[in-house]
Amino acid sequence: MPPFLSRFPLLLGADVCEARQKQELMDEFFDHRPFLVASIVMAIVIVQVCLSGQTPTALMAAGLLACALLVRIGTAEAYRRYGRGGDERRWLRIFAAMCVAIAMLWGSTGAVLYNAADANMRLAVLAIGCVLIQAVTLRTYMAPGPTLAQVLILIAFHLPVFVADGLTVLVPICLLYGGFQAYCILQLGQVRLRQMHAERDALRLLDELQRTNVELTRANLRLAQSALSDPLTGIGNRRRFEEALGALAAAAGRDGSALSLLMIDVDGFKRFNDAHGHVAGDEALRLVAGVLETTAGRQGHVVARYGGEEFVVLMARSGLDEAVALAEAIRAAVGVPGTMPLTVSIGAATSAPSDPPAVLVERADAALYAAKRAGRDRVVAADADADKALRRA
Repeated sequence: MPPFLSRFPLLLGADVCEARQKQELMDEFFDHRPFLVASIVMAIVIVQVCLSGQTPTALMAAGLLACALLVRIGTAEAYRRYGRGGDERRWLRIFAAMCVAIAMLWGSTGAVLYNAADANMRLAVLAIGCVLIQAVTLRTYMAPGPTLAQVLILIAFHLPVFVADGLTVLVPICLLYGGFQAYCILQLGQVRLRQMHAERDALRLLDELQRTNVELTRANLRLAQSALSDPLTGIGNRRRFEEALGALAAAAGRDGSALSLLMIDVDGFKRFNDAHGHVAGDEALRLVAGVLETTAGRQGHVVARYGGEEFVVLMARSGLDEAVALAEAIRAAVGVPGTMPLTVSIGAATSAPSDPPAVLVERADAALYAAKRAGRDRVVAADADADKALRRA
């Protein structure tokens, strides 16, 4: 193919356009509504020719116009039913064939009307022909090959009529006009192509930005979770406990519900560490954390490592009896035979709605130390009324 003609493919940018952009272009190509408007204008000229006494010529022109309408509307309807999302190259070839057929029908119609019209109507026919050529160029320049073929065929069908009418001066004008339209087709196509590239790049950057935002959100969530998690055991850390304590105490103050706290200490942990090593000690802390998570965490209670070998369980809307029952279940689960030789001492306390959070921690801490003084491996509940620790074996 000559280099010049290679610049007029069936579809400009077919190798770089996205599927959505190609679909939009194809829909534009097969949109027949602008063609109907042009046909109405041409029909008005045909009526005028008929009224001037050129009835046979008007009928011939009307027949050609009707054929053009049938081809255009029929092809558009076929594309609407079967072409969208189908074989793109096949429908581009159909579009090119339709453009050639319509250009021949339009050119024949224009030539017939020009030949039969008077001087004033000839000017109208020429004006309509120019408008048609310009409209074709502006609407389908992204299909440079079919568009240029339409323009050249429309001009070619009028040239013999001009020569026969003695208007040879119009021949070079028409040729220059055709060259100008070819230049416009190329320039408009390049502008649209750059626009499509910019749109594609913008969409790509937007997708990358969205992916980055998702990754950043996930990273922030991981960071927030790590800031509230104990790295050794994986349960909440002291910060997580203090935040939950403040929030749950405020909620308990508003609705007048009970708030209970268990403070848990691994008995003789320093001796266990010295006897079995720090690796075993870390495993022991993970075992206790796992028991707390299984026994209390799955019930919706807040489980956290308070520090060292101490753990806490914060129980919203739970009274002292519920706290003691859960503490006994935890103590029994840690001391299951066959696991590590571990026991825990637990202090349980419940605060009144009007009590500040620090009071609940002090009561549970006092109950924990009472359990350790009483011999360890036991649960002691703080009597909120007397504000002292009482033993609950």
